[in-house]
Amino acid sequence: MLVTKIERQKRDPHRVNLFIDGEFAFGLQDEVLLRSGIRKGDRLSDKELETIQASGEFALAKRQALRILARRLRSEAEIRTHLLEKEFHPQTVDRVVLKLRELRLVDDLRFARAFVHDMRLRRALGRIALERHLRLKGVPRSTILEVLGETGGREDDASIALRAVTKLLERYARSRKKLLPEQQRSRAIQFLARRGFDGETISAVIARATRGDNGSHHF
Repeated sequence: MLVTKIERQKRDPHRVNLFIDGEFAFGLQDEVLLRSGIRKGDRLSDKELETIQASGEFALAKRQALRILARRLRSEAEIRTHLLEKEFHPQTVDRVVLKLRELRLVDDLRFARAFVHDMRLRRALGRIALERHLRLKGVPRSTILEVLGETGGREDDASIALRAVTKLLERYARSRKKLLPEQQRSRAIQFLARRGFDGETISAVIARATRGDNGSHHF
């Protein structure tokens, strides 16, 4: 098979179109073209062409993965899902994920730890919600349990829940629309449940909020 033309792509200046026997064959990254040493007029076997095409797809898939990793950390499952949705071959996706592991750019344990830390700070989520979110992101259950086991357990949950519900009550106090104590209590319970705290933690936190730190009653 004869390489009849190598043409720069208009949409992506870092890619070229390869033409074989006068017909478009596939696109290639510049790095793959340079590494292969292909030139116009070269003759390629079926196996050589297949190898070059696989290298091109791998380079493009890796580029796609690095692009989304530049925005934020991702779980391995998120990377796989994204690349498969872009219609890369499953074998190519496996190769990309393996390469990202080698480069330490994808690591479910590191991802889960960062996610838990961030969600604790920004959204005050409880263990139930954290586990649910991590499962949806495809993190293995063993990794989820390991990361959640590194936190302070129910005591840590109670501390986070108490801070969250205290801020909620402060908003109620500043609001022009005044709620009855029982309404505040009911909304606080629903608020903590939505944030993923278990019933025992919610009961303990509501009891503390009811008493107040100085013995006063918030509800």
